[in-house]
Amino acid sequence: NFRMDTRRMQGLHRLVIVLSACSVSSAYRCHIGKRSPPISHLRATICLAADPDGRSTQETREKPAFTLPFLQPDVPADQQPVVELRTLRRQPFYDWVDDDERYKARLFNLYANLMIFLSLPISYTTFNVLPFELPQLFLAANLGTLCAMVPFVVRLRVGYGFVSKRLKEKSSYYEANQRGLFARKAPEAVLRDRLLEQQQVAPAVKRIELSLAALFLAILLSLGVGEVVTILEGEAGPTTLKTLMGDQATQFNNRLRGDDEFAAREQKRAQRKAETGSLKPTYCDSRYFKILAGGNGQGGVGCQ
Repeated sequence: NFRMDTRRMQGLHRLVIVLSACSVSSAYRCHIGKRSPPISHLRATICLAADPDGRSTQETREKPAFTLPFLQPDVPADQQPVVELRTLRRQPFYDWVDDDERYKARLFNLYANLMIFLSLPISYTTFNVLPFELPQLFLAANLGTLCAMVPFVVRLRVGYGFVSKRLKEKSSYYEANQRGLFARKAPEAVLRDRLLEQQQVAPAVKRIELSLAALFLAILLSLGVGEVVTILEGEAGPTTLKTLMGDQATQFNNRLRGDDEFAAREQKRAQRKAETGSLKPTYCDSRYFKILAGGNGQGGVGCQ
């Protein structure tokens, strides 16, 4: 019995030593974990008591943290200028300007698609006597396409201009607690934002401004070419129907009566329009006036 008691005492003594060593080791680990957390994320370590087998356990939980350095502590994450730049690039079409060649190719594809599927069909409803009205068809479609692209490029310029301004500022405006506040940037944050603006945002803004200048220049050239075509063709060029009133109508009628060449030219124009089926009296769109015009079973003379 004495030997068995001695062995039990020695076992208990060893168990106490092991438990003491484990507790000291776990406390040291917790202390080190608190003093030197990793840079990329924050780690919270919770040390628990030893289990009955003498083994210590610890539970480690990962808390997500923002990975960008030099952040302004008082400004919400979604209102940081760097985060606003990243959010802007995730929106549709804003990543086009990251590369010069890619931006040119995307703009050309946009121009071609608008020209083929939108502008040309609309222009053809007016200039449909081909090939006589082919120049006017392409000029009108080109002007419509360029004018439609200008708001699209202006939208890109406004977005990148806002982010560029935010990155250049030395203090950031943000909204919190239903108030508008300002937070001054730290020197390292100012340097980082300035580098981002110079290396990433400024080249994009330059590409957008050059494309805008090219679009406005193309619009001016198209208008100039249209005027040249009108001068070259003169009164023999294509015309669209319009209502003449007052003195203009009187002068037109007098010219038709007194100028045989002008009357013959206007007659040829009307015949070309009639061949395409696009020429009809204006009263054909009104049932009341068609009945007043009579003829063709009171369906209006010239109405089909």
